[in-house]
Amino acid sequence: MTTTLQSNDFLISNNNNDETNNNLIDMTTTIINNNENKNSKEEEENDNTIIPFIPEKIENTMNSGDQEQLLRYIDPEFLDALPDRGAKNADQVFEQERYNLQDPDTPELLDDFDEQPQETKMLPPRDYQYELFQKAVDENVLAVLDTGSGKTLIAVMLIKHIAAKEREERLRRRNTKLTFFLVDRVPLVPQQYNVIKTNCDAKVERMYGAMDIDNWSEKKWKQIFEESDVCVMTAQIFLNTLRHGFIHMSQVNLIIFDECHHCTKRHPYNLIMKEHYEQCNREDRPKIFGMTASPVHKSAKSVEQAIFELERNLDSRVYTTINGTIAQVVRRAREVTIAYTTTDGYENTKLCKQIRNKINHIERYKRLFSSTDNVLKELGPWCCDRLWKHLLTEQANRIHDDTQDLPLDKLNEEDRIIIEAYRLARDAAPDNPDIKDLALFSGKVSKLMEILSIFQQKQDFCGIIFVERRHTAVVLDLLIKSYHKFDNTIKSGILIGHGTNDDGDIQMKFKKQHETIHQFRDGELNLLIATNVAEEGLDIQPCNVVIRFDFFRTLIGYIQSRGRARREDSVYCILVEDNTSGDCVKLDDFRRLEVKMKSFCVEHPERSVYNSYNDADDDEDDEYDEDFNGCRYEVPSSGAAITLHFAVPLIHLYVGSLPSDAFCALQPIFDISPAGEGFTCTLRLPSNAALREMTSEVARTKSKAKRLAAYKAAIELHKLGALDDHLRPKNMKRQILGEMAPIFDENGQIVGSRRRRHIYEKRTPRFWEREQNEEEEKIEKDHLKAEDDKDLMIAHKSSWREDGDIDMFEPRSQLSHVTQRLKLIENNKNSHLKSTNDQVLTNGSSHELQNSTTVVPNQSINATTIPKKTINLLDDPIDLPNGIMKSFEQLGLVSNPPLKPVTVASPITTTTTTNSLTNGSTLVPLLPTVTATTEVATTESKQSEADAIDNMNVEALEDIGQGPFDVWMTVILVEIKKDTPFKVRHMGLISWKPLPSTPDFELYKKGDPFKIGFRSMSTTFRIDRSTVDKLAEFTLSICSAITNKEFQCPLIDFPYFFAPLKTYNTDNIEYPTINDLVPMDTIDWNEIDQTIIKEQPNIDLDHLEQNVQDKILIDYADNSRRYVIQEICHDLHPNSPPPKDLTIRESDYENFAAYYLDNFKIDVTRMDQPMVRVQRIQKVMNFLMPIAPAAPQEKKRTATFVIPEFCKIFWASASVYQSAMVLPSIMTRLDSYLLVKEAGLRYDLPISDDLMLEAYTTPSASMAMNYERLETLGDSLLKFIATIRLYINFPFSDEGELHCLRIRVICNRALYQAAKRLRIFRYVTSHAFNRRYWRPHHFTAPTDNPEALEELRHHMLSDKTLADVVEATLGASYLSSGLEGGLHTAIQMQIPFDDIKHWSDLQPTYIQSRTKVPPRAEAKALRNVSIQKVQEICSYEFNTQLTIVEALTHASLPNSTAPCYQRLEFLGDAILDFLVIRYLFKTYPEADPGLITDLKDSCVNNHVLGIICVRNQLHTQIIHYSGRLVKAIEEFNLQLEKMDKNGESVGEYWTELTVPKVLSDVVESMLGAVFVDAGFDLAPVERVFEKWMIPLYENHVRPDTLKIHPLRKFTTDLQRLGCESFMLRNHTTLSTSADSQKCVIFLHDKPLATGSADNVKAARRNAAAKASLRLEEDPGLLKAICNCSITSRRNKKLEEYYDDDDE
Repeated sequence: MTTTLQSNDFLISNNNNDETNNNLIDMTTTIINNNENKNSKEEEENDNTIIPFIPEKIENTMNSGDQEQLLRYIDPEFLDALPDRGAKNADQVFEQERYNLQDPDTPELLDDFDEQPQETKMLPPRDYQYELFQKAVDENVLAVLDTGSGKTLIAVMLIKHIAAKEREERLRRRNTKLTFFLVDRVPLVPQQYNVIKTNCDAKVERMYGAMDIDNWSEKKWKQIFEESDVCVMTAQIFLNTLRHGFIHMSQVNLIIFDECHHCTKRHPYNLIMKEHYEQCNREDRPKIFGMTASPVHKSAKSVEQAIFELERNLDSRVYTTINGTIAQVVRRAREVTIAYTTTDGYENTKLCKQIRNKINHIERYKRLFSSTDNVLKELGPWCCDRLWKHLLTEQANRIHDDTQDLPLDKLNEEDRIIIEAYRLARDAAPDNPDIKDLALFSGKVSKLMEILSIFQQKQDFCGIIFVERRHTAVVLDLLIKSYHKFDNTIKSGILIGHGTNDDGDIQMKFKKQHETIHQFRDGELNLLIATNVAEEGLDIQPCNVVIRFDFFRTLIGYIQSRGRARREDSVYCILVEDNTSGDCVKLDDFRRLEVKMKSFCVEHPERSVYNSYNDADDDEDDEYDEDFNGCRYEVPSSGAAITLHFAVPLIHLYVGSLPSDAFCALQPIFDISPAGEGFTCTLRLPSNAALREMTSEVARTKSKAKRLAAYKAAIELHKLGALDDHLRPKNMKRQILGEMAPIFDENGQIVGSRRRRHIYEKRTPRFWEREQNEEEEKIEKDHLKAEDDKDLMIAHKSSWREDGDIDMFEPRSQLSHVTQRLKLIENNKNSHLKSTNDQVLTNGSSHELQNSTTVVPNQSINATTIPKKTINLLDDPIDLPNGIMKSFEQLGLVSNPPLKPVTVASPITTTTTTNSLTNGSTLVPLLPTVTATTEVATTESKQSEADAIDNMNVEALEDIGQGPFDVWMTVILVEIKKDTPFKVRHMGLISWKPLPSTPDFELYKKGDPFKIGFRSMSTTFRIDRSTVDKLAEFTLSICSAITNKEFQCPLIDFPYFFAPLKTYNTDNIEYPTINDLVPMDTIDWNEIDQTIIKEQPNIDLDHLEQNVQDKILIDYADNSRRYVIQEICHDLHPNSPPPKDLTIRESDYENFAAYYLDNFKIDVTRMDQPMVRVQRIQKVMNFLMPIAPAAPQEKKRTATFVIPEFCKIFWASASVYQSAMVLPSIMTRLDSYLLVKEAGLRYDLPISDDLMLEAYTTPSASMAMNYERLETLGDSLLKFIATIRLYINFPFSDEGELHCLRIRVICNRALYQAAKRLRIFRYVTSHAFNRRYWRPHHFTAPTDNPEALEELRHHMLSDKTLADVVEATLGASYLSSGLEGGLHTAIQMQIPFDDIKHWSDLQPTYIQSRTKVPPRAEAKALRNVSIQKVQEICSYEFNTQLTIVEALTHASLPNSTAPCYQRLEFLGDAILDFLVIRYLFKTYPEADPGLITDLKDSCVNNHVLGIICVRNQLHTQIIHYSGRLVKAIEEFNLQLEKMDKNGESVGEYWTELTVPKVLSDVVESMLGAVFVDAGFDLAPVERVFEKWMIPLYENHVRPDTLKIHPLRKFTTDLQRLGCESFMLRNHTTLSTSADSQKCVIFLHDKPLATGSADNVKAARRNAAAKASLRLEEDPGLLKAICNCSITSRRNKKLEEYYDDDDE
């Protein structure tokens, strides 16, 4: 007969799965002193519990394998790449896209001049150089010397002299001064930089436009100027630097002007002198040194005028030399004049006509015709056709790159026409033409080719052909290369200016110029066809042939081009027309002018520079001088200044910085009209500018009127804040990216990131605590204060919570029967300390016990607070309960009997040991301690007698007394399914205070949920000291039993007591008689006594079934293992063979008795006893984890059957033990509830308990819920309400500035810092339940190690986690209390809202802010839109119709009376984001956060919003002035119609379409318009959302239609695997070819995969796809290299977990 007694489902359930616990503290980690970023440094220093965590480094060898295999994932150029500061983590990339930000427009250009030119070591100075150097030391000098005569050496000598002098003067003054070497052309920068750096020991810097200097910060400028001695730069950069106030003329000691003859009129050289040099005090002015081959400029009327004007402009004197040495240094070429035959012109070629017929109507290609027409006229038909071929080939290549070789019929009309024209020109102008055929070539070209035919035979031929136009240079180079007679002798190249991006123009970038000069110098080229870029300054090697193909126009052009022919026997050929003497006459004039100029310079009379040239009668020059001297607006803080000449470019700079798109090219409009005797100018700025219009005074000239209007507008823009104090427009895009840029701490960790972690205090619920240190409370209140940041506010109080609720969480020292006793203890202790001048030291610091005297009445759940009162028994007698008074008498506080030891009922022992307080410090000595053992603990002491007495007094004083005590009881209810065959006792939780109302919750048994409930009595019941001792002993015993630890705890520190009840749990977790409960009768005191006695009797074999009912067996034969009984097997006995159908430990033995004899050396005495089938009791399992854990593997010696004779009965009943096994999980969840209740009260949060718990539980806690879904909702809510505040309170800010402000408020860094200030980390549940560390608070065990204690007191959280908790709190508040509660919670979380406290404050605040702003639109603007139609589209009637105009006005509309939609779009973007997330939450309640995010990305993007715009006909109402936009919308509509017709409009069919962003913008701006017009009521917007969006989402955006972004999939997979060390680095170029843009994904600082495409986003997608593929194909890769704490700790704790089973 078999009797089934009970199941063991609770007792034998699997071990908890610690695999997901990522926050266990590894005490072997090096603890370093944390000093966070400068904004929170002081805060860190004051918080000793915040310790940074830095993971150990391991070697990353993932790219050390097969290179061929690696190249499947990584491009060869990136195999050894390393992440730099340009690398971003995935959060930054997604955040960037979230704010509609792309990477900066300027590509990451390589330094065009990284390749250093050959070092130019200079020879010792010659006499004439030293003579001019001496002059330059004494005064300002303009050195006039021929090309190649060594002017730069003089400059270097002067630089060295000034640098040496500056070093001496820096010893006497604080400020430093710099030398500036200025050049007129960019290619001269690296050349002169190299010369100075090679020949001077000064610190030299170089600067040119490609270095993005316009966007350098003040800090960067300051760093350069502080660390440099000499700066080589273009004059324009230096002028801009002065104008913007980054440096002042008084900070300069020397300015060198290269090619100083340019210093006239409005050239940057002259503006530097007029605007800044002349405005500087004479004693602070720098030295001037100018260099030129000729001081005569092209506009001079005479040599004298030119020289005197140059001297005046540069405040210098012209000097040259008559030293004969110079003639030996500079060899003058032999000049040859060669005449050519002119032609009457040519008719258009056949090719020209064909091409003209095809593309002449396309406006953008007009330049092609002007260039080819000029070539046809000057060079001839062959050259014209060859140029067409070249230009159309360039255009065709661009189209192929842009379209990735699409078929011709797939191209748009313009591109298709160009390809057709290119095909016409492919065979035009064949190679090796007849150069003497004047029908093909002009006489000029034929003569050139004839000259080259002669000179090609010259030994070491090296020549330059000077031309006037870039196209001429190109076509002559094409001709020479196509003329095969020159194939082996002439290697030609071109050297021209930069050109423009216009179609038909020809460009030559800085780098290409540099390469060409190198090739010419190294002999790879021996002929340059050059424009005037090669005339002056460039270090081009001396030539033996220079040909002037186009006649020079200025003396300087003549002198400098001739100076290039400096070799011995060199020839300078000048081509002149043969049918006129004009060119020859000009040549003779230039020769005479050169002689006169040199003679004038050589003469050195004591002339007065300023009196020798005076042209005061020139009215134009008078006004020119007034431009410099009359108008100047200076910013005092920076020294930046607006002048008339700076004003116009400054306005263009400002307008260029305004937000725009591909459909509008914003430009200022200068409208000049006659007025009286002069002109006025009205400047009109775009609709999104801070200033709309400005009119000038009357001026004598149009240009003066234009500058005056710009001058006044620039001043006003600065006053409005649109220009900063350095007169630079607020570059909001770059500023936004700057706000998003990571801030690194001193350990290289990004502040606010997932990988940056700290170890924080983990708080014990104050509900369980007996005292609260007042000093600690003060610190906590101080931490609630915000920083001194105008954007941060102190959280304010409101009426969300009743004051009485807070008192529930006051420490239990507030209880009336304990309060006064503890106060007496404190008074006595303090007086003793004062008398002995001694303090109790804990961890090296002094602590004083301080207690409040707030009283909680016994009979009321809602406690009240009474004024604090200090108790003194001598001066202020009070009535005390008899028990407490008796205790005081015993302790000598009322009378003075001898001190008596405090005794407790056996077997409780009294000991003095160390006690762990809640703040982690240790108080010495401790209290009487209750322990679960019968041994008396002793401590060795070497204290003095006085210290011993002191300890005795504290020990005696801190006993709780003899009672009686009023306590509260709560019944813990566990849902037991109806079909469960076993019983589980009710357990009572006895506490010192009433347990706050706690919602029922679910736990999980092998993945199946069951409910837990708490039902509290509404009144107290009274117990005496002996009863407290019994409850304490039972609690210690049962907790020790289920954890296999021997706990101890001071009685006064017991947080609560467990008591077994006589009743049993059922499938109903209600306890209907809770208020009628008589605790003393309901508690099973027999069970408690049995537990205290701990008797373990042998089994009565004669009454076996009755004896083991509701019992646990201990097999003392086998290490006293505990087993639960499954059944008594009357058909099996000790001499029975083991069942064959089971694999058990006795399977290899004849019978059970034989196994016992062989293994345990014991004999069975009664063979008739039945065997008992059992199952071993496993350790406490994790009932909090909803996932069913893996089944444990039983050890070989684990019994399936036991012989009763060798067993004893465990002292705890099975039903009680069954209930106790669940207690750790129950109390862990209760602690979490108490913590979040405390947080809710502390921060005054209107959130339900369940949602608070969800918001404050991290994924690492492995609970059924975590904050991730709420964080997603809270993130969108935060963006929404923060955007409203910015839109209202910053009415002058444009979209870009609002973006920047919002990022500053809601970025992870800001939220993390707010969370840290609020000390939110105290209330977060981050640890998964771990049986090794669980115990009631303040329980300690002798086996505790530092790791266990740290696990209890601290937890490790990332910055991102704390930021997520803040966002989750917002999400929880919205679900609990709507928008009003969300706004209140945001304020409590220290998110700035200024004076806005309630949702109803939004409209009044908005109305008040609008009073500061001029009218946003005029009534006439209503004519541009159909108001009725728009209201029908929106199903909303607007109160203010001008709001519609603003919402639909595009920035391309000129002279608009309404602002553009960008501000409303900014607001609407946030509204839409929030509504979409809310819709997804409601529609997919079970969706995980990753799916919600993926769905949101598909619901909110330019493509889907463009579809919504067109489907609702909103695009027909857009107010704009852009032909390109009309065409783009038309093409988009055609694509949609075609897809609809073909039935292709399925799922997310729009993802591959080209959607004009304007369409999505107006959808968002209209949402914003409805919201503002409705007084910030969301309901009307919700109705628009339901009409426009929801039908589309329901049909096309669902989980089954979702297209997941590869990058999001990759990052989600890595994060799921616990890895966080991955970054992305974009590598962009100016090219538009198919693989021009690249992205590298780094994993632990090594490249994992790369991707390329024609745009950055596609490159990122491709890289992410390859990265995911690599991880899939190599599943062990991540485990081998990942050192993230999540992964490493997960593996470590998993190993510990299973090792623990062997204990």
